[in-house]
Amino acid sequence: MRLSPSLLIRQNLTRKLLRSILLILCIGVAFFIFGVLSSFRQGFEGASTQTSRLVVASKVGGNETLPLSYLPEIKALNGVADVTHITRLRAYVEHERNIVGANAVDLESYARVYADAYAFDPEMLRAAEADRTAILVGRTLAERMGWRTGDTVTLTSFVHAREGGDRNWRFTIAGIFDGAEVTTDTSFLLARADYFHAAVMRNKNRVDLFGIQPRPGTDTEALAREIDALYANSGAQTRTQTESAFMSAFLEQFANIALLVRLIVGVAFATILMIVANTMIFAIRERTLEIGVLKVLGFSGGRIMRIVLAETLVLFALGLSLGLCLTAAAIPVLADALQSVVPGLYLTPRVIATAVALAVGFALACGALPSINALRLPIAAALKHR
Repeated sequence: MRLSPSLLIRQNLTRKLLRSILLILCIGVAFFIFGVLSSFRQGFEGASTQTSRLVVASKVGGNETLPLSYLPEIKALNGVADVTHITRLRAYVEHERNIVGANAVDLESYARVYADAYAFDPEMLRAAEADRTAILVGRTLAERMGWRTGDTVTLTSFVHAREGGDRNWRFTIAGIFDGAEVTTDTSFLLARADYFHAAVMRNKNRVDLFGIQPRPGTDTEALAREIDALYANSGAQTRTQTESAFMSAFLEQFANIALLVRLIVGVAFATILMIVANTMIFAIRERTLEIGVLKVLGFSGGRIMRIVLAETLVLFALGLSLGLCLTAAAIPVLADALQSVVPGLYLTPRVIATAVALAVGFALACGALPSINALRLPIAAALKHR
C-alpha cells in the first residue's frame, strides 16, 4: 500500500482519537471566546464606522457642547464635502432602564453625510419635513420596541427639558430606515434639530458633534488639524478624529473594551497554545521509531516536517470551524439578550478573517518545534528508540 501524506495525517490524528477530539474542543472553545468577544466589541464600536469620515467634538469631552455656528465655518473649508450636526437627547421610554439612542439632527445633511451607512427613502424624508415633531427610527430599534410608522412616541430626556421644565418629548414616527449592510447599527432614532433647538429650555443651538464627509483624496489628518487650529483660541475648543477613533475613545470613557478583549482572548489562546504544543511534542516522541522507518523508506526530513505541520493545521482548522459554528449559533441568542446594551452583535467577515489568520499562525507556532525535531532526528537514533 502506498503511504501518501494524507493517509499518514489521517492515521496519526485518529490513532488516539480521544486526544485529538479534546484538542479540537480546546481550540474550538478558544475561537468561540474570540468570536463572541470580538463581535461584542464591534457591536459597541459600530460596524458602520469609517476611517475617512471625521467627527468634531469638544476638546474637553464629557457633556461639553459646541456652538451650532461652527457648522458654516467648517463647511467652508476646502477639504470638506459635506457636514452635519448631531445632538444627543439622552432619553428613555417609559422607565429609566429602557434607554434609547436618540439624536436631534438636520435630516437632509445627515442623510447626505451618512448615505453610505443608512438607507433613507426620499419619501420618508419628505414626510419628516412636513412634520416638525417627526422622527425616523432605525429598523433594529423599531423591531425591539414594536414601533410602526405613524405611531406616537414619548421620550423622556435625562438632561434636556422643554420650555417650562417638562422633560417629555412627543414625536410621531415618519419612517423606519435600514442600514446599508446587515451589520450596520440601526438601534437609534433621529429627530428634527430645528424643532428640538426651538423647544429646548437650555443650550439652544448647541450641539454634541459635527459629522464631516471629506472630499475624495483629502488628507483627513491634515483636515482634522486644520479644524482644531481654527478653534484653538476659542471658548469651545474642538477635537477632530476619524469616526472609528472617536468611537474607540468614547467607549474608553466607560471601559477599555479593546484591552479587555485582548487580555481575555490572549489568556485563552496562550493556554491553548501551550496545551497543543506540548501535546504535539509528546505525540511526535511517541512516533520516533515510525519517523525513522519513514526516513528509511525514502521520506525526506522536509517531507516529514510538512506532514507534522499539516497535522497541526488540520487540528486548528477543525477547532476553528467548531468555534465559528458555536459563535454563529450563540450570536443571535446573545443579541436578543443584550439588545438594550449592545447596539448590534454580528459575526462579521472581519472577525472571521482575523480568526482564520490566528488559526494559521498558531498552528504553525505549535507545530514548529515538533516538526523541527522530526526533521533533525537521525535515522539510527530513531530506529533505536523504544
